[in-house]
Formats: sequence, C-alpha cells, structure tokens
Amino acid sequence: MQVCMKRVLRYVGLVLCLAVPVLSGTAPTLSSTMTSKIQLTYFNIEGVAEKVRLAFKIGGIEFEDKRINFTEWTAIKPTTPFGQLPIMHVDGCDPIAQSGAMLRMAGKLSKLYPDDAMQAVKVDEIVGLQEDLSAKIGVTIYVGMRPETYGYPTDMPQEEKSALQKKLRDPMCAADGDLCKMLKMVEDKLAKTGTGYFVGDKPTIADCAFLPVCRQLRSGRMDFIPTDILDKYPKIVEFEAKMMALPAVKSHYT
Repeated sequence: MQVCMKRVLRYVGLVLCLAVPVLSGTAPTLSSTMTSKIQLTYFNIEGVAEKVRLAFKIGGIEFEDKRINFTEWTAIKPTTPFGQLPIMHVDGCDPIAQSGAMLRMAGKLSKLYPDDAMQAVKVDEIVGLQEDLSAKIGVTIYVGMRPETYGYPTDMPQEEKSALQKKLRDPMCAADGDLCKMLKMVEDKLAKTGTGYFVGDKPTIADCAFLPVCRQLRSGRMDFIPTDILDKYPKIVEFEAKMMALPAVKSHYT
C-alpha cells in the first residue's frame, strides 16, 4: 500500500509540473512522459463516472475507460472496497472508490481543481450542489429499480412503480418544486460568474460535475421530467453549449 501511495503522489506531482492551460479543452495528453496507468471502471452508461471521464478528457490525461456489463459486475462486486462502482486503479494498486474522490484527483492531475483555497471551495460548493440535486433525482430513479429499499414490495408491478415515480416527479418539476428551485440556484451561480463556467473563466471539475446532470435531464429516460425543463434557464443553456463546444468534450460524445 505504501509503494502504491508513493506512485500516486509521484504521478500527481509530475502531472502538476507539466500541466498546461485547458481553455481550449484540448490540452495534450501526458502519457508520453509518464509510466503510470489509470484505469476507470464503470458500467457502459454515463452515470456517476461521467464527471471523472470528462475531467480526464478535458485535462488531456490518458486513462483506460473500462466499461463492464451487469453480468461482469456480479463477479467484480466482492473485490470492490464498498460494493460499488466506479472504481479506479493507478498502476494496478488497490482500487480507489467514491466518484467524488476520483473527481478531485482527476481535477488535481488535470489542473481543473484550483490551487487557491478560496477558488477551490467555490468549486466544491458547486460539486456539493450537484450532488444534492442528483440525490433528489436519484430517489425517483431507485424507487423504480429497487422498491424494496423504500419499503415497497420487491415484485411491485411496473405500472405501480411508474405511478409512484410520477407522484414524486410531478411536484419536483413544478415551478415551486425542489428541482426547479435548485436549478434556479444553479442559474444564479452562473449569472454571477458571467463567464459561462461556474468558477473563473475556464473549466473546472464543477463544470465536469454538472454537465452530466444536464444531459440526464434532457435524455428523455426519466418519465414525467420534461426534456425541455432546462430551457427556461438561459445561463444553464449557455453553459451546456459552451461545455459541449470544447473539442475534448465534443470528441467524447461523437
């Protein structure tokens, strides 16, 4: 474990010394100057790993984007620290868990996480807001996937699960509902910055954290949440366009 930690610290230090600005979103990859290997393992969906993928992509950090199916997960699950994905390996060391920890590590490697303490806490503030927003949405997703977790029968009929999701999502999406209130907070943060990004005038991990939420809300995969719910927030729409126009992000999604 001590040897692995030394490798991680050496890798972080070397990347920070070599990091370059990422205003264009096309920072060169650093693999040619390093021997360390990063492997990020998750399902073949965006989910909670997507923010980490984006941080690596925008920062030009080469990594293995390992995507597994749910059959493979059954065998892998006992080997993970907390019985969850994603996990990340650096140089084949013990797996790193928790997507928030990975996001910050990716941010430090790619210079998408500020060195200045006040700027860093502003980034963390937005990441925390994103986590709160995703948690609100998450309950309405998981009640349909694992109803027994919320006190409903495991074999709950699909039509009853859909009715329950509608009951939860309709109030959230109302003008005075929790989701719209939180989106207004996000809108106000972007308006205050005035750059199209959440903190400063270039991408940070805060932006990497929030873009997947926008994509999720527009995906049409969540019944009873309008796919145009973001359209009434012009600063969020501007943010989406600015992030999607970054060459590294554009390439990731094409």
